[in-house]
Amino acid sequence: MLDTLRRIVQEVTNAENLDQALKIIVARVKRAMGVEVCSVYLKDKQRGENILMASDGLNAESIGTVRLHAAQGLIGLVGEREEPLNLADAPSHPRFEYFPETGEEHFHSFLGVPIIHHRQLLGVLVVQRRADAPFGEDSVSFLVTVAAQLAGAIAHAEASGGISGLSSRKGRRARSVEPLQGQPGAAGVAMGTVVVCYHEADLDTVPDREVQDSRAEVKKFKRAVEAVSVEIQAMLERMESVLPAE
Repeated sequence: MLDTLRRIVQEVTNAENLDQALKIIVARVKRAMGVEVCSVYLKDKQRGENILMASDGLNAESIGTVRLHAAQGLIGLVGEREEPLNLADAPSHPRFEYFPETGEEHFHSFLGVPIIHHRQLLGVLVVQRRADAPFGEDSVSFLVTVAAQLAGAIAHAEASGGISGLSSRKGRRARSVEPLQGQPGAAGVAMGTVVVCYHEADLDTVPDREVQDSRAEVKKFKRAVEAVSVEIQAMLERMESVLPAE
């Protein structure tokens, strides 16, 4: 499971946008856990709804159209408790709600975990299967870990505007400017430049690809090293006039 998790994290890190990251998550988790369904519901803060944003196993037509109020169904229950919900027979649960367009009537087992970032609920990650038996502790731990990784990608998409306009997802995406909430260090008003920090990059996140022209790649590498050397030298020259001699 650890190796599978590492590969999932690597692919999500390399995803071009949130939509691609969600598709990677549901496909890889479904295969890794051997389930029939994996889905992601995202929270629409403006309308107070949980929206089915990605799924591998449910009807494709339901993606983006199934919406639940914040306290509705099993998804709402996971969001309320902010803890995993592991059921052997989901349809028998009093909070279960059936949506015909999803085609989920064949699935009994349900495992939902909250997607939380900085104590804020962003959505719910769900897996389902036909067998009427609860998921094991290893499966719960695996899905919780995946949800934690997904939370970072969603939070970054929110900060960069890639997740704006959920309310009009099926139509024209609305562009909106939302304030970033920070923690003040002192009273008053300040103006500055916001820097969005990405996840730490390392060689493990670089996908393995077959080289078509090794000489061209070597030239690119040498040019990159030279460019870095020039930048470092320029930085040293700038700092000479600022830092003391010692």
